[in-house]
Amino acid sequence: MRASPFLGVFLLLASAAAFAQKCPAIDVSMLNKGFSEAAPWRVMSGGPGQCSFTTRNSSVNFGYTHMVASTAQAATAAAVEMRQAVAATSVVEPMPSLGEHGIAYQQRKPDGQVDRASMFFYGHRGTVGVSGYLNLKDPITPAQRDLAANLIAATLGVATNPKALAKETHCRYLDANLVERLLPGDKSTIVPDANNCLVSADGNVITVAVTKDARGWPAAQRLLEEGGCTVDPLPNLGKRAGIAHHCSKGNPRAEVVVVTGTRMIKFLYAPTAEPSADARAALVELARAGARN
Repeated sequence: MRASPFLGVFLLLASAAAFAQKCPAIDVSMLNKGFSEAAPWRVMSGGPGQCSFTTRNSSVNFGYTHMVASTAQAATAAAVEMRQAVAATSVVEPMPSLGEHGIAYQQRKPDGQVDRASMFFYGHRGTVGVSGYLNLKDPITPAQRDLAANLIAATLGVATNPKALAKETHCRYLDANLVERLLPGDKSTIVPDANNCLVSADGNVITVAVTKDARGWPAAQRLLEEGGCTVDPLPNLGKRAGIAHHCSKGNPRAEVVVVTGTRMIKFLYAPTAEPSADARAALVELARAGARN
């Protein structure tokens, strides 16, 4: 997928499970029919609030991700801000099917030319925001644009389904009170699957990623040390646990990794400034509670 303004956030969830067999919201047959020139399509990843599809040509792909805000007003504000953020660097079209402030946009290359084979979408309904993308081999036609927008818009039905909405915002590894200590105020939540979660507020982010990894603690320790980070052991969380902080490379962050058997669970806190000792302590408590699940 070509770059988009929100790609950096989604890369925090790069360990999400791939090659799921089914997307709960969009049947792959709809892509095979609507974008038949690229068929057969297959599901690359899928979960309550996120799905991605690809073809034999991995540069041809389609997908969406839901972001659930604390209030409908916050979701609307995010959509307005998104349009403002891309306006200077993209060709933007209103897309009413994606909500009052829904848009489709195509980014300009450094030379000013527009990449006509790549398109991004942003929409909202109720407390749910949605971002999406479509990348094809040839320039995207208006009919293909509308089909992609309609497929993405159809997933926003979750906004009026309390049970489905609760499923999209539930992360069993995150204690709400501890999250509030680190991220006070209005929050946006992304739960692409059972093993990955992201919560953000005012530019500060918490992510959780759970993976199977037979390499054990030495590999986890090397991961923590990447970026020139200080790494402290966390014996209260077990013999194979540690926290990285004050990293010389990359954005300000603190990260706790706990290894139990072949499971590695990572809790990342990425605020706009270097995490304080109190914030690191709260992250450790968050990891302690989450690692029991």
